[in-house]
Formats: sequence, C-alpha cells, structure tokens
Amino acid sequence: MRRPISKRNILPDTNLFDEYQKIEFLFSENKCIGTFNQFGRVLSPEFTLEQYLNDLAFSDWNLRGTAISFYNMRDELNLNKDKISKGFTVDIFIDFIELCLNCIYRIDKTISTHNNVYLSDRALLNVIIENCKAVLVNLGYGSDLNKRTGEIYVYATNNIATAVAENNEDIAESLVEYRRHDLKGNTKKKGEILCTLYKKLESIEKQFKGTTYEGLAKDTTFLFNKTGIRHWVEQDKIASKTFLKMEPDSLEGWYDRTYDLFLSCMVISSYLEVKKEIEDIKRRLC
Repeated sequence: MRRPISKRNILPDTNLFDEYQKIEFLFSENKCIGTFNQFGRVLSPEFTLEQYLNDLAFSDWNLRGTAISFYNMRDELNLNKDKISKGFTVDIFIDFIELCLNCIYRIDKTISTHNNVYLSDRALLNVIIENCKAVLVNLGYGSDLNKRTGEIYVYATNNIATAVAENNEDIAESLVEYRRHDLKGNTKKKGEILCTLYKKLESIEKQFKGTTYEGLAKDTTFLFNKTGIRHWVEQDKIASKTFLKMEPDSLEGWYDRTYDLFLSCMVISSYLEVKKEIEDIKRRLC
C-alpha cells in the first residue's frame, strides 16, 4: 500500500550527501537576494544567502574569528564545497549544519537593517532550518542557542542527561556542554567540564553508603580520581599513569564512560532521596 506524500517525504531513506546538497544549494547557489534601483524599483534576485552574508553581514560578526571573509572562514573550517564533497563524513556534515544554522540566524537578524536589499521568500530561511534540524534529529542530535554569545551549537541528545538537567539547574549547562559536537576530541575541555560535575557528585556521595548502589558511586569516584579529572591540575598525585599515558581517543572514551556513570549516580540519587518516604508509605498501607 502506498503512503501519502505527507508521510513518505519526512526525511526519506536516502544518503546524507543528498541532504547536504539540498541545503548547500539553498544556501550558496539559489539566488534569493535582490536589490532596488535608484528609483526604488524592485530588481530580480541576483545574489545568494552566502553572498549576502559575505558582503553585508560578515565583517562585524562576532563568530568570524580572524577570518577576513565568509569564504575564508569556510576554508579555515575545512567546510568549503570542494573539501566537503571529497571528504564527506557524518561528522563533517554535522559541522556544516552547525555552521549553516549560525549563518541563517545571522542573516535573519541583520537583513532587515539593510534598506537596499530584500529576501524574495523569507520562508526559505525556515526551510533550511527545518531541513537541518530534521537531519540532526535523525542522527541523534539537537541544537540550541547560547544567548550570551549568540552562537547556535549542536549537541548529542541524551534522554537521561536531559532528565537530570531538569532536576539540577546548577549543572544543566555543563551536562549539555559536555555533549557538544564541537567538543569531540577535545579532552582538555571535557576534563574541565567533568571536574565541575564532580563537585556535584561529592555533595551527594554520602547517600550511597550502605546501599546497593555504593559500588556504583565508588567506581565513579575511582574514575574521577584516576583519570585526573577530579582535581584537573597539571601534576595530579592521585591520577594514574595508565590514564595519563593513554592515546587521546582512548582517554576520551574513559571520560565519556565517567560522564555516563555520573548520570547514573544522579538518577539513583533522586531515587534514594524518596526511598525512605516510599518505605514509610509501605508500612502505613492497610
């Protein structure tokens, strides 16, 4: 039985490179930016979103770093068309989506400030955003805006981390930051975040003593100590040489396991907080 178009066309089973080409076309090839002549008459669109960003919205963009043009920025990020096409991977595609979402956010915020240009179809921006987000969801990722920096970042979704964050606002930002896609391979930054999270574990550690879950807490603390995360100093006397001499990829794997165990401790901690009340209710039931 054939399904209606509305159900068949929700991110169809196709290769990711096809999805990349769709987004790239809308962003850098589709001419949707127009100008006005000296009499205020609308001229046909002759420029792309990418050209607008490069020519009119790039020089004062806080995310440009030291790049001197948007094209230079794509080169420095290894995200120009040629490099993406030749070395296409899931990670590269996600990097491109993150860049694209930031570009669309920048365009949306600035285009109304330029009286001499117009966007032929503003819905086009939403199409790009929706396509990017659909791909991210399919790959197990989400995106959010850092309101302090005005930067959109992509992160790996984790239902347990989301639940823990909802009940612990003091570490919510760190829980999401650890899963940012652009932190893959950055053991230094991940270590700093885990060091912050350990302070939370330290505050609930006593709850586990004498319970079935004491071993979980001890193993988690063991990893925080022996990987050098707990104190995060250059000369850590507690850290094990086994971890300190590991290859970065292997060390990052242990950091990720430590993060997952930390989440398990936080979930169990919530249960232990209400366990006594549950036991009391059980005793009072007729």
